[in-house]
Amino acid sequence: MTLQQSGSSAGYVPDWLREKAEELLELAEDAGTPIVVTGHKNADPDALAAAYVIRNILRSRGLDARLVLPEGLSQPSKRVAREILGVEPADVEDEPPEESALAVVVDTASPEQLGRLAEFVLQVDFVVIDHHESNRLAEKAALAIVDTSAKANAEIVYMMARHIYGVNLSRQELEVLLSGIVYDTRHFVLSTARTLRIAAELMEAGASLERVLRALQSPPMEIAERIARIKAAKRMHALRAGDYIVAVTNVGAYESSVARALLDLGADMALIVSEHGDEVRVIGRARKSIVEKLDVHLGRDIMEPLGSMFGGGGGGHAQAAGATVRADLERVYAALLELLEKLLKSKGLEPQALA
Repeated sequence: MTLQQSGSSAGYVPDWLREKAEELLELAEDAGTPIVVTGHKNADPDALAAAYVIRNILRSRGLDARLVLPEGLSQPSKRVAREILGVEPADVEDEPPEESALAVVVDTASPEQLGRLAEFVLQVDFVVIDHHESNRLAEKAALAIVDTSAKANAEIVYMMARHIYGVNLSRQELEVLLSGIVYDTRHFVLSTARTLRIAAELMEAGASLERVLRALQSPPMEIAERIARIKAAKRMHALRAGDYIVAVTNVGAYESSVARALLDLGADMALIVSEHGDEVRVIGRARKSIVEKLDVHLGRDIMEPLGSMFGGGGGGHAQAAGATVRADLERVYAALLELLEKLLKSKGLEPQALA
């Protein structure tokens, strides 16, 4: 990354983003201490891309910025680190500073998603850069840069880097941003015109879509993942509501893989409950058809209420969302089913257990 004198012009960059991007630099320059750049637990490629490039932007300004990721990287992000950034996953993170007065949090909608870093972030000034429709962290932030029209956080960071700060991005930075967009848009399925325009600009500047797709490609499924999928199917509680099928199950690992498998089996919505230490996590995935036709939003209608019910946190997108709570798995599972049935009934449907 190299710094230019001024940003280039792009008509799709909103004026409010320009103003907030400048505020971020002012806060960073006034911090007087190392700056922590972070994202949600088990960072996916979009969170990794946004955090990595924001850290580099701050460093290009002569600031001491450290990338600190709670619970490391997801499996796709580990492949991106190796194939795109050319480093081992453990080498992506920097040493955390002994003291910091400012944090930049990307792609994260609630304190619970920050895991062990939540207490630190809430005790210092922090900036949120996000694209989720509901963000509890933004309410407490010194500065919130939230663009819900963006389909990936990498979109926002690209606009800031290239068209506001005017930096020349390296090939690795171009490709990690492209990987974030490809991943969060499900290989461009959820894209807008701006998303595709930005992806094209990244490729025109030197990013290889072929290399990004190769890095994101899932390796052959291991036996443990196949077992998790089969166990989840055996434990599944399926509801039929009109023309829709909703599947709820619990597993110990591979939650996203299980959700994909249930959708592939024929479910319109899949909700997966898992226990990790003293936390229970719930993830949801849904087809576009059920979301649009029933006006259902997984983050707003299921994960946020579930998080509030147990004093945790939840949120996300219409088709992909999650919640983290501290409660007994059976209680969360039962509450999830009750919440789901009420939601379906509110849409004029009569959910019945699928025999």
